[in-house]
Amino acid sequence: MSTTSILLAVDAGSSSVRCKAYEFLPHRSVEDANDNVGCNQDCGGSPSSSIHDEPHRESMPLLRAMTDIHHAVPMTCIIPNTGHIRIHSLLTAIDECIDNVLRLLRRSSMHNKEFRVVAVGFSTFVMNLVGVDDTGEPVSETATLSYACNRSDVVEQCRRWNENLNSETLDALYQRTGAPLHSAYALPQLLAFYENSPDGLCKRVHRWQTISSICLHRWTGGGEISMPISYSEASWTGMLDFQTCSWDEKVIQILHSCENIPARNIMNLLPQLVDFDGTNAQNGCTTPLLRRGIPRTCGDRKRNPYWDRWPELRGQDGEDDCDEKNNTATTSEVLPPCRLFLGIGDGAAANLGSKCDSYARSSDAGRRIAVTIGTSAAARVCIPLSIGETVTVPRGLFCYRVDKHRIILGGALTDGGSVVDWARTLLNLQSQEAFDEVLKQVAEHYDHKAKNLYLDSAQTQPTGAVTMIPFLSGERSTGFRGSATACISGITRETTSVHILYSCLAGVTLRSAAVIDLIGEVRGIQRHRGL
Repeated sequence: MSTTSILLAVDAGSSSVRCKAYEFLPHRSVEDANDNVGCNQDCGGSPSSSIHDEPHRESMPLLRAMTDIHHAVPMTCIIPNTGHIRIHSLLTAIDECIDNVLRLLRRSSMHNKEFRVVAVGFSTFVMNLVGVDDTGEPVSETATLSYACNRSDVVEQCRRWNENLNSETLDALYQRTGAPLHSAYALPQLLAFYENSPDGLCKRVHRWQTISSICLHRWTGGGEISMPISYSEASWTGMLDFQTCSWDEKVIQILHSCENIPARNIMNLLPQLVDFDGTNAQNGCTTPLLRRGIPRTCGDRKRNPYWDRWPELRGQDGEDDCDEKNNTATTSEVLPPCRLFLGIGDGAAANLGSKCDSYARSSDAGRRIAVTIGTSAAARVCIPLSIGETVTVPRGLFCYRVDKHRIILGGALTDGGSVVDWARTLLNLQSQEAFDEVLKQVAEHYDHKAKNLYLDSAQTQPTGAVTMIPFLSGERSTGFRGSATACISGITRETTSVHILYSCLAGVTLRSAAVIDLIGEVRGIQRHRGL
C-alpha cells in the first residue's frame, strides 16, 4: 500500500490558531497541478518556504491542500494596548489544533491509503517574544512582548532614545534593522520591562524565545538545550541586522545601558539565530533537534509525553517501536523522519503563499504587492537579497528577513480588522443580525459612491461625510508615531452607525493605500554589496 506524505502547517495568529494538512506532491510540475495547489497564506506559506532553501519553481515540489483536514481555535491571543500574549492559552490551542488534525488524518487513512507526516511548519504573528525560565517554560503573561504594544512606558522609552541618539545614529540603525524606534518593536519593550518590572520577575527570565521555538522546545523534549529562532522572527523584533543576520551591535549596546540587565547576560538572554530550516547561514550547520522529529525521551531522560500523543511526528528512533497509531510505510522505501521547521512571520507567509514573492514565474516577479487585512493590516513586496547585500530602506516602510535569500519591504497598520471589531462594540452591534444589516447598508453606500450618486443629507441614505483616522493603537506605517490617536470627524445630527462603520473601513483602506503608494515609488530599488 502506498504512503501519502503530509505537511502540517500551523498558524498562530492574533485572533485564531489554526492547523491545516497538505499533501506533498514531489513529482508534479507546476503545469500539471496549476489549479490544484493549495498554498494557504495563513497557515505557513508556500512549498517554496517549506522545503527548499532557494526554489526553482519549474521543478519544485508542490503541496495540495487537504480541504477537510484542518482545525481552528478562535481566540484573542493578544491583550490590546499592553501587547501581552495569552501565552498559556495560545500554546494549549496550538496543541489542540494538531491533536484534531492528526485525528482527522487517522480517520481518513482508515478508508484510503496510509500517511506519514514528513514536516511541520509554522507561521506566527510577529513581533512576538516570550520570557522563559531555565526549563524553557513561559514565566508569565507579563513577560511577553508583541507588535500590539502601545503602553505609555514603552512609548516613553521610544521618546527618550529618539532624543538621546543623534539623527545620523538613528538613520543608521533604521537602515541596518529595517525598523525605527517604535513601541511595536522589542527594544523599547525590553527596556521598559527591565526598568519597570519587579526584580523577581526579571530574574526568572532565563531567555527570550518566540512562540514557535517554545512549541518546538516542548515537543523535542525540553531540557536545558534552548531552541534557536529564525531570522524571520528575529527580524520582526526590529533588533536584527538584516544584512548580516545577527543581532545588531547598537541594539546590544543600548541594552547594555539598562542597569537592571547585567552586562554579561545580554547575549545569553537573546536566542541563537538560524534560518527557518535550522541552518546557520554563517557556518552551514543545522540544528539537530529539528531534523529528528519528536524524540522518545525528554532532556531529563523521562518519556516525552508527545511521543505517545503524536506518534506520526516521531523521529527515526521511533520506527522500531511503532504501533497501530503510527502510520509508516510498509514498503521498502526509506522515508525521512518528520522535519520540524522554525516559525516565519505571518507577513512573509502571506507573500509566499499568495505567490507575491521574488521567485514568481511570471514576468512581474518581485513586483507583486501582497495586501493582507486581518486583525492588523499590511502591504509588502518580496525582494531577493542574500546575506552581505543591502538595500536602502525608504522612510516610512519596514524591511525584514524572510530567510537568508529574501527580504520583505512594506508597511503595516496595528489596527485593520480590529477597527471593525471596535466599531461594532462602540455601536452596540453585537447581534449578528444587526451587524449584517449595517454592513448591507455600508455596501449599498459604497455602490452609490462608486457611481458618483451623492445624496442630499436630508434623505435616508448616508452622505459619507464622516471620516476616520484609524490609529486606535498608535501609528506604525508610515509615520511610526506611537503616541498618535484615532479621530472621527464630520459627525452631525444625521450621522448613523452606517456612516461610522463606513468611515472605519475607508480609513483602513486609505491608510493601506498610503503604504502601497510608498512601495510603488521604490519598486525599482537596487540592492548592492554592503559588506
